[in-house]
Amino acid sequence: MPARTEARTDWTRAGVMGLGLSGCAAAGLLAGRGVEVIALDDRSREELPDRVAGLERGGVVVRAGRDAGAREDAFAGCEVVIASPGVPPKTAPLAGAVQRGIPVLAEVELASRYLRGVLIGITGSNGKSTVTTLTGRMLQEAGLRATVCGNIGTPLAECAEADLALSEEVARGVHYVVELSSFQLEGCDTLRPRVAVLLNLSPDHQDRYARTGDYYTAKGRLFMNQTPDDLAIVNADDPEVMRLARNTAARRFPFSSRVALEEGALLSDDVLILRRGAGDEALMPADRIPLAGRHNIENVLAASAAAASCGAGLASIAAAVAAVRPLPHRLEPVGRVDGVDYVNDSKATNVGATIRALESFEAPVVLLLGGYDKGGDFTSLREALGRPGAVRALVTFGRAGDAIGAVVRPMVASHGGTVFPVLRAGALAEAVAAARTAARPGDVVLLAPGCASFDAYRNFEERGADFARMVRDMARSAGGVR
Repeated sequence: MPARTEARTDWTRAGVMGLGLSGCAAAGLLAGRGVEVIALDDRSREELPDRVAGLERGGVVVRAGRDAGAREDAFAGCEVVIASPGVPPKTAPLAGAVQRGIPVLAEVELASRYLRGVLIGITGSNGKSTVTTLTGRMLQEAGLRATVCGNIGTPLAECAEADLALSEEVARGVHYVVELSSFQLEGCDTLRPRVAVLLNLSPDHQDRYARTGDYYTAKGRLFMNQTPDDLAIVNADDPEVMRLARNTAARRFPFSSRVALEEGALLSDDVLILRRGAGDEALMPADRIPLAGRHNIENVLAASAAAASCGAGLASIAAAVAAVRPLPHRLEPVGRVDGVDYVNDSKATNVGATIRALESFEAPVVLLLGGYDKGGDFTSLREALGRPGAVRALVTFGRAGDAIGAVVRPMVASHGGTVFPVLRAGALAEAVAAARTAARPGDVVLLAPGCASFDAYRNFEERGADFARMVRDMARSAGGVR
C-alpha cells in the first residue's frame, strides 16, 4: 500500500474539471474556504446546471465549451485540480496538470479532508447503492446521525460544507455512509474510512481500464490508509476481494453466505448471524429479507456488519431490513401484463450484475441484454444461461446487440442445457415487444442489460424509466396490469 501523503487544504488557487454534481460541490466548498477556483466543462453554458450561476456569483471562474476542455494549459498556476469521476484522466486539461506536477484529486478526497465524523466507505462491482442505503437506514433506526452520500447522490463535498457548520462535538458523532466508485478511488490519496466495505469484484469499465487488474487495484485503494484502529469488512466468498484485503492494516471482518466463518457475518441454517467475540447473535431468518436474490443476503450481511461496528443494535438492524424496498432500477418490479412480470434492473450495467439478477428468479426469464458495451466478458454468462429452465429467451438490443449475439449464440447451442432462442432487436422498445411475444404466463421479462446506456440514454436511470413507461403503456393497452 502506498504511504499516506499530507492532507493539505491550504491552497490559494485550484481547478475543477467537470461541473456535474460533484464538480459543482467541490467548487463551492473550495470557494467558500477563500480559494480562487477555475472550473472547466466542455459542455456549452446552456447545458450547464443552474447551480453554476451561483458559483460564479461566489467568485468561481467558469470556462465552458469544447475549447475550454481541450487546452492542456487550462490549469496552469493551480496548486490542485479536482476531477469529476466521469471525466477521463487523459482529458487534455487533466493530462496537462499531471505533466506540470499538479495533484489531481477526486471530489471525495477533497471532502474527506474537512470531515470530522466517522467515514464508512463502501465499494464493489455490484450492490454498492443497496448496501450504502441499508447501512444508513440501520444507523438512523438506531438513533445515530447518519448521512448517505457519495456516488449514490449527495456529493461528499456538500456534506463537508454542512460539517463545517457543526460544533466539534456534534460533528464527531456524524456517520458518513459513502458509496465509492473506482473512478473516485483513483483520485484518493489520504481518504481513510474508519469502516471500509468491499462487497465483490467482477470485470467492469473495460472501456477505461486496460486490464481488469487495474480496475481491481483502484477498488483496493479503499484500504490504503486504514490503520489497526479501523475495520475492513470483506467478502470471504470472493477470492479477488480477499486478495486485495490481504495487505490492509485494518482488522478484517469477513461476511459470507456460503462459509462457516470463525468470526464474521454469515448465513447459518438460513439465519443471518453475527459471530463476534461474545458468540453468535441471530439477526433474522433469510426469508424475512424483502429483497430477492442470494446477492441481497450478502448485501444485508455486509450492511449489518458495518452498522453493528458503529454501535447499531440488532433490533434496529432487523427493523431497517424489514422496511427496505428495492431501489429504483435495481430488480424493481414495474408491472404484470398478461401474467408476465416485468422487472427493471437497468442498473445492471456489467455482466456480473446480470448474472446476479438471473440468479434471483426461479421462474423462466426472458432476458434483455444490450446497450453500450464497456468491454464486458459475456462468455461469463455461460453457467447462468445454462441452468436448466432458467431462460425462456434472450433478446439483444442496442449498439452492442450484434456483438453480444455473436458471443452468446454459440454458447447457447453448446452448453447442453435447455436451448432457447436468441433474438435481435434494435432499440429497447423493439426488444420489449420481442420479449412480450416470447414470454409465457408465469415468466419474468428482465431488463438486466450488462451494458451502459450511453448508446441511447443519458444514464441507466433514464433507460430504466423508459422501460417502466413501456410496461405501463402495454398494461393499459392490454386492459390493465394483470
